[in-house]
Amino acid sequence: MAISSSDISRESRSSSLIATAIDKLVAICAVVPYALVALGLRFIIARVFFVSGQTKIAGPEIPISLFNPGDDFTIVLPAAIKPSTFELFQAQYAALPIPPTVAAYLFTYAEFALPVCLMLGFATRLSALALLIMTVLIQVYVAPEALWSAHIYLFAILMVLMSVGPGAISLDALIRHVSQR
Repeated sequence: MAISSSDISRESRSSSLIATAIDKLVAICAVVPYALVALGLRFIIARVFFVSGQTKIAGPEIPISLFNPGDDFTIVLPAAIKPSTFELFQAQYAALPIPPTVAAYLFTYAEFALPVCLMLGFATRLSALALLIMTVLIQVYVAPEALWSAHIYLFAILMVLMSVGPGAISLDALIRHVSQR
């Protein structure tokens, strides 16, 4: 069966229409500055780890009221680690290559401090690396079944923050700007 010139012309037009549409979509996406994307990624990943860490600690509580009355929440300051956290690390997290008590302290305080650093954009690459290591340890030793349901998303966001950085809306950018003056 021979291909006619009209078939080739029609195919190249449809390819160029698809290519044009893709080029326009890329141009529209390029309007959003990475600083806003990074800010969003930092807040998303910080929330995941911070909320997890809040369940493991006890201490003074700071109530936070937002604009909507139903959106109120409380931040617990890490004065102590709950006994249930130690039990969790001795039972469910026992396979970690770290003694359970040490792991409980490391993971719990990291889940409080590192998300705060990420939200501020301070030591972002180092914070993302530490959270990535924690996630890999949990993936390998504690919850290998959670790769595609949860951990892959954490890996992806943390890798972006490690490789590209926190963006212009961050303390890291401010420190870099001041130090270059």
